[in-house]
Amino acid sequence: MPRQPKPFFRKQTQSWYFSTGGQQIKLGKDKDAAFTKFHQMMADPATIATDNTTLYQLSQTYLDWVKTNRKKATYDRSLHYLKSFIDKVGKQLKVTHLKPFHVNRWIDKPTWNSTSRADAIGVVQRNLNWAVEQGYLIRNPIAGMRKPKKKRRDVFYTHEQWKKIRDHANAPFDDLLDFLYCTGCRPFEARTIEARFILDDMVIFPTDQSKGEIEPRVIYLVPKAKAILDRLATEHPTGHVFRNSQGRSWTKDSIKCRLDRISQKVGFHVIAYGARHSWATHALTSGGIDSVAAAHLMGHKDPAMVAQVYSHLAKQPEFLRAQAAKAIQGHASEQDDSSNQLT
Repeated sequence: MPRQPKPFFRKQTQSWYFSTGGQQIKLGKDKDAAFTKFHQMMADPATIATDNTTLYQLSQTYLDWVKTNRKKATYDRSLHYLKSFIDKVGKQLKVTHLKPFHVNRWIDKPTWNSTSRADAIGVVQRNLNWAVEQGYLIRNPIAGMRKPKKKRRDVFYTHEQWKKIRDHANAPFDDLLDFLYCTGCRPFEARTIEARFILDDMVIFPTDQSKGEIEPRVIYLVPKAKAILDRLATEHPTGHVFRNSQGRSWTKDSIKCRLDRISQKVGFHVIAYGARHSWATHALTSGGIDSVAAAHLMGHKDPAMVAQVYSHLAKQPEFLRAQAAKAIQGHASEQDDSSNQLT
């Protein structure tokens, strides 16, 4: 008959422990509390694994799952943040010992802005939430931790500013910028387009390669955008069609480096998302497109996203005056008809 484990006291640490499965579980220094915890853990063996699981072990298990079940970009991002987190807290920190201050000390980096810090917390929280869903943990110890507000990316450029940007963009980078500016698509969508996704005047990303992975993402091509893709698809029938002068696919970092150099030349900050926001701003203010149509063209499922992101339109009095006048055009004509009937 196997010997039942029971708590024992260690003088060196002045604490109570018990052994199970070749591992020693610390119960604490107070005897009564230690025995209470011991009986609770023996009644629910799952808590034994939880109490002895390190963040490092959990992160490795999670990353293996992400690598198999999610996109490469998601895996790379998770790996980047989780490796940085484990380097900070150490490989021996138990999940049950994790506190919000561990995370706050980690994200307190001068090189990280509020967006990077929010993203970092999000990755760790997703790891722990996944562990709860899979039964590795009973609860997420930082489930209620608040994230910093993400930095708004509502940069947009006037037509004059965009002309300056284009004047300093050399081939083949100019093709990528032109495509972004005349479609309003996301930068990562543009740089991952393949010839097989192009169908007439549309780019159709399969569901598993679209944002959210809920339904296919469709980018509608105006003539200039279609001409660019037709030419590049002929040059690159397989793989990504947008490539640099060395024939390599554009990456997030390589695009940023190019735009940083352009920023220095034009005298204002240039980011890839600025082209998307400029498309939306011009479409809503002078293109005659309503927010619902703009949302669908940009790949947003909720038109409210357009209103939230492009709130800077409220700072343009000319645009709002025109909208106010347009809003009462129907009322004015109805009043005229009513007046004619009375007379």
